Amino acid sequence: MAESREHTGLGVEQFLEKLPRELSRWESDGIITSEQGQAILGSYSPSELAPASSRAQGRLVTSLSIVGSVLLGLGVILFFAANWDGIDRWPKVGIVLASIITAHGLGYYLRYHRDYRRVGSAMMLLACLIYGAGVHLIGQAYNVDVNDPSLMLFWFLGVLPLVYIVRSQPIQFLGLALFLLAVGFRLPDWLDPIPRGEAVLGLALFLILGLMILAIGRLKEEIPALRDYSEVFQLVGMITALGALFVLTFRDIFDSFNRGGSGGFIEGEAELGFRVMIVVAGALTLALVLAAAWLHRRREREFTLTGVEGVAIAILLAAAYVVIGVDTGGEVVFAVTFNVLLGVSLLGILVSGYLRGRELWVNIALLFIGVDVIARYFEYSWGLLDKSFIFVAAGVILLLGGFVVERGRQKMLERIRSGPSSS
Repeated sequence: MAESREHTGLGVEQFLEKLPRELSRWESDGIITSEQGQAILGSYSPSELAPASSRAQGRLVTSLSIVGSVLLGLGVILFFAANWDGIDRWPKVGIVLASIITAHGLGYYLRYHRDYRRVGSAMMLLACLIYGAGVHLIGQAYNVDVNDPSLMLFWFLGVLPLVYIVRSQPIQFLGLALFLLAVGFRLPDWLDPIPRGEAVLGLALFLILGLMILAIGRLKEEIPALRDYSEVFQLVGMITALGALFVLTFRDIFDSFNRGGSGGFIEGEAELGFRVMIVVAGALTLALVLAAAWLHRRREREFTLTGVEGVAIAILLAAAYVVIGVDTGGEVVFAVTFNVLLGVSLLGILVSGYLRGRELWVNIALLFIGVDVIARYFEYSWGLLDKSFIFVAAGVILLLGGFVVERGRQKMLERIRSGPSSS
């Protein structure tokens, strides 16, 4: 089960850190020639061969730069908001444009001319935040409601090109978050004609969108030129899909089953935009899964982990359409079904994270497992037992569960960090 070296985990990172020394020893022993050693080193980027301390410092710089850009952006936004009413319309536009151009220009200079990639990317992130604030402030100057969904859409469209122009993970996170927020702000208008069942429709849409983003990330992982954009897409898509799936595990979401009526548990017809979005997103997700499987098949002849993940995405996609199109006559069937799907999905993410050497996936799965256990405990015991006993029992369960999970997590992470040599 061969995976690309860009995504094989901490064990491979430790191997790459030792690789230059090993190559020198192999050259001295006559195992390889100097030209072969240089060719091997040349197949890796300098960042992959950097010492662990250097990578840790780089992460610290990135964190500090992001926090600094967010705080600076917040300060600029608050300054604009406090003095906005006293500025004429055209000077407002000029101030916003000048701020955006200045931040982008400084970020470009630091990133591409001084090779301060992390600080330069943070400045470009600041420009994106100022742009979003400017969209809303200028819209307000032209009497556009600050809650107008179009403003979030314009912010997303302004950030979207930078997602691919600047190879910056924070900007990728921002772009995907803005896409989901743009859909979320538009959702109430789309579902306004729906008298009941709107919660299920909204959750089904976000489950599909999460799977679509995840599928985009999986496809990018199969294309060498796009692998730098794969990790963030997979992470955001996975969290979005798991979040929607988790909410669908609650029985109260399907309480409209018991309200009677002749039109099923979802009544009315959503706006055209919603119907187009949910159909196009589903079709695109399926096409992306098939494309990723085809590309992976070209490199590997056996049905590997990638194929299993594709099947899982297809099953969850089908569940999202079934829940909005099939009336079972009660809330129990769907609640049980989605609890099973969530459990299997979390188990699959644990296995996939372990096999791929991705600690973050393992931690996300364990976090969702812990939250789900707590939610199920309070959902089914709240009305049955004395409230004080519920909290005492919950505390004991959480402490014991935390010990067991942490013990298992440590063993799993030790195996991941041991790298290919142990497997």
